[in-house]
Amino acid sequence: MKKISLFFGLLLLISACNSGNQTVKKEEPKVPSPKVKTQEREADYSKTKFVLFQSDYGPKQTFQKIKGYLEEQGMFYPRLVDYETAAKNANMKLNTIYLVIFGNPKMGTYLMQENPEVGIELPLKALIYKDDEGRTWVMYKDMNYLKDLYFLKDPNGVIDKMNQLQAGFKQAVFNPIKTTRIKDGDDDE
Repeated sequence: MKKISLFFGLLLLISACNSGNQTVKKEEPKVPSPKVKTQEREADYSKTKFVLFQSDYGPKQTFQKIKGYLEEQGMFYPRLVDYETAAKNANMKLNTIYLVIFGNPKMGTYLMQENPEVGIELPLKALIYKDDEGRTWVMYKDMNYLKDLYFLKDPNGVIDKMNQLQAGFKQAVFNPIKTTRIKDGDDDE
């Protein structure tokens, strides 16, 4: 009997030792993941038009002329993103490229009241850059594409006002003093 007791005691001891070595994995309470409703829609970018024209001034002077024009028109925060300097800071070379950012909260608010998603397009932007031949160009988007892309009715005519504002850039960077010599029939050149 002593042997049987000893055997069961040993068995209990081994069992207790083994259960102490086992790692009990606690199950963490499951937190329900939030159900995020996502929506994707295709955009018809074929209706996006870009306006591109040459400035009679260099990039910095073109920005100053456009900035002055925008301020005269009541636009706020005509700011500049200088990509050329950013490239230099990354030890890279890039011709002068400026992104001009501007807007008027009153105009943009009308559109965002209709559809808040249009806010991703605002404020407005224009690009000023110098090409490899040293010419300065100004580029901006014709804003009519916003109507279709964001289902806007635009009863206040904001999009037309945006387009008229941007069309004024051409006049702002046109130098009326710049002349071109026209050859007449007597020139021997």
